[in-house]
Amino acid sequence: MKITTLILGISLISSVFTYALDETEQERECKRARFLAGEALKVENYKEAALYYIKGEKICGGYDKANYDRLIGSLQYTINQETDETKKAAYMDTIRFFYDKTEKLGFYDKASSLARAVFELQAPEQDGEKIDRLLSEGIQMAGNDIHETYIQIYYQNIYVMYNNASDEAKKSSLKKRIISEYFTLSKKVSDLKMSAETQESMNQFFNDVVRSCDDLLPELKGFMSSLPADLEVKKTTVNNFISLMEDKGCEESDEYAMLIDTLIKIDPSVGAVIAKGKLLRAKKDYGASSDAFRDAKGMAESDEQKEELDYFILMNTMDQRNYKGAYTQAMGISGKFRSDALKIAARCVFNTANNCGTSTFDRKCNYYLAEELASQGGDGSLAAKCKSMFPTTEEIFDAGKKRGDSVTLSCWNKSVTIQ
Repeated sequence: MKITTLILGISLISSVFTYALDETEQERECKRARFLAGEALKVENYKEAALYYIKGEKICGGYDKANYDRLIGSLQYTINQETDETKKAAYMDTIRFFYDKTEKLGFYDKASSLARAVFELQAPEQDGEKIDRLLSEGIQMAGNDIHETYIQIYYQNIYVMYNNASDEAKKSSLKKRIISEYFTLSKKVSDLKMSAETQESMNQFFNDVVRSCDDLLPELKGFMSSLPADLEVKKTTVNNFISLMEDKGCEESDEYAMLIDTLIKIDPSVGAVIAKGKLLRAKKDYGASSDAFRDAKGMAESDEQKEELDYFILMNTMDQRNYKGAYTQAMGISGKFRSDALKIAARCVFNTANNCGTSTFDRKCNYYLAEELASQGGDGSLAAKCKSMFPTTEEIFDAGKKRGDSVTLSCWNKSVTIQ
């Protein structure tokens, strides 16, 4: 052997020996714990891996991100496999502790937010704001891949925070969130075709908070002051709030009128004009309301929307007690509002029967037409009432008529058959 080779070998042995002497007992135990944890992972013994990683974390005085990820992953598997509830609860306390620790160290991955939120929901004392933050992060990151259970939990947690809030400012803020998130999440439920149970769950919490105009109107000022800057989002938000106010019967309020005016300014569309027509109708300004609906009909593109607007105009005409005008409009309506229009036409004939005809017999013949229209429209109650008003056998005889004969109604230019 060459002398240079021998010197090199001695040098290498010396440096390894020196390195071993420099390594402390703590460092050796730290490596040993991580080594044993890794060996346990290889055979999928997650409970043992978790115990060694926890032991090593204490001995090592902390880990890097990779080792903390392995520690938390081992705990997750251990929790999923544990059947003893007491032990499972202890493991969940531990994983919550390490999630918090990794977040403080800057190692936390927000991709774990939903899983972490589930563990927080099972804590002996829940931190609603922390759960809210985690669920919000997780839902945002998941996008369209979100499971609907998290939607339910997220909305319910806001409701719980609202009920638990003692500060009025905080309570008001959470109430606004309950309203705004209801629309946002309902759209997600619809777009992603989630189950009816998810929507019903949100409906339950929403309606428990927002029961009437009195619950809703105090929030409107803050709502209007925090409208989104994006025009399309703003239009959607205002339209949603208008629908909500209509659902809660707030159409006669000044706040509702303010919303309508806001909508027309930012969105002079057919929907905005329809909303204006509804507002005027709620204020019993039926003429102006019908004018608005006619303007909207000129802007409408679908036949269905035009039919609906014709029906709105018909209701206004009826409420003005213009029975002949309402009758004419009603008989011209088709589509899904046909049955409702026939009911109104029947009511028009019924309400004017005593003023239509030169004799009692003539006037009572109007009830034949009213009964026919009511039956076609599905108003059984009115139809029965009309039948009770038909001319009697004596009245038919005194008029020189018999059953089966035809009679023309002067007011409606319609022929009816005597029954």
